[in-house]
Amino acid sequence: MNNNEWPLVFFTLLSQISVGILIGGLALWLATKNSVSPAMDILKKVFIISAFCLMGIALLTSFLHLASPLHSIYALSNAGASWLSREIILASLYLFTLAICFTSLRFNVPHSNLFNQLYLASLIIGLVLIWAISRVYMIPTVPLWNTPATPVAFFSTTLLLGGSMVLLMISVLAGKHVQLPEITKLQSVMFYLVSFAVFITLLNMLLIQPDISAATGSFLLPHVSQWWKTARILFLLAGFSGLTYWFTYQLPSPGGSTSWLIYLSAGCLLLAEIAGKYIFYASYYRVGV
Repeated sequence: MNNNEWPLVFFTLLSQISVGILIGGLALWLATKNSVSPAMDILKKVFIISAFCLMGIALLTSFLHLASPLHSIYALSNAGASWLSREIILASLYLFTLAICFTSLRFNVPHSNLFNQLYLASLIIGLVLIWAISRVYMIPTVPLWNTPATPVAFFSTTLLLGGSMVLLMISVLAGKHVQLPEITKLQSVMFYLVSFAVFITLLNMLLIQPDISAATGSFLLPHVSQWWKTARILFLLAGFSGLTYWFTYQLPSPGGSTSWLIYLSAGCLLLAEIAGKYIFYASYYRVGV
């Protein structure tokens, strides 16, 4: 993989985490029936601020990939036919709706009663953004990308890293003595969300995603070190194993909500997805014209 593609790796990952945080937030509010409390208001602010900052950093990072960043404005002119143009528009719109969500919650502009509707609008735009990002890479002349495995991988990463981040933020708030209602239930919901994402990720890797060795053509196949593939599997299993141990043995005990295993496991899952994105971009192999 070329060095100038690393900004794309982090743009994609940060965008996925941002949208995943909103998915996690929605799951929590559905589980608690949108209960109203000062602690839940703090949680909402943390989610919105985190999602906004991550998406803002993602957009700034994406410019590092461009030789002439000022020319990126011209990409907006082809939204009718280009998924890249749609990606840029959706990313900007998503960031804008997150900003409106925050001002609604913090400054009552527009009215705070509209927060739920604005949140859902942001989430929907975010999901469409993830779909658009995946479609950018589904190019007929790049057979290893042009498969159902690409959108499946993008959405599973969104759930995996978003759920991990929400779990981590709940743990941080609990450590700061924020009295979150039903904290064990909140963290359990996130554990199940992450578990589902791990299952989909493994299923995609084993059954859907084509291997580089399956590519055919007259050009030299891209080389991806086995180390990256091994590292991805090991970090993924280590992160999930750590969370499973925490959920089974530590969460029910006093102080289990702030266990160091949450931080270590979330870090392993992030490293696994960084390795996964490296493998994805390094597998670029074009056939035809």
